[in-house]
Amino acid sequence: MFSREWFIYVFGRWILLAGIAGALLQVLLREQLGIPDFPAFLLNQLLLACVFWYVDKYIFQRHFGKVKQLFKFPRIKGKFEPRLEFAKITEEYNQLAVDFSKDPDHPQIWLNRFLDLYHSVEMMERVLRDKGIDVDREYHRILGENRKRGLYG
Repeated sequence: MFSREWFIYVFGRWILLAGIAGALLQVLLREQLGIPDFPAFLLNQLLLACVFWYVDKYIFQRHFGKVKQLFKFPRIKGKFEPRLEFAKITEEYNQLAVDFSKDPDHPQIWLNRFLDLYHSVEMMERVLRDKGIDVDREYHRILGENRKRGLYG
């Protein structure tokens, strides 16, 4: 939770931008326009909400874009079980292996089968996530193990 990005968001967006802008706007509304404190505060919050709706939307769009990028393929309709998805992964792998063995140096021969396999693996991940399996925790555990083994540059 307390990442570098979190601190930038809290201090940059909330304290510096909203805090300082809010204080300045409050002074402007109260001192320059003569609006009493409480109505000035409410107007201040409304104006800041109108501005920061777009700021937050921009900030979080980047994060939601990452979530969208998690899966390349659209979700297939229907109910799925791990056993069925495993069978599909096996089927797709076997088809890829046959096409790949024809000519490994020409991806156009086997690329479609490779992407079918990729899609079936994505579907297995969706099935696991739907069942409440913490796929991300396992992913980060594997990354940590691989870093310790020096597999990443």
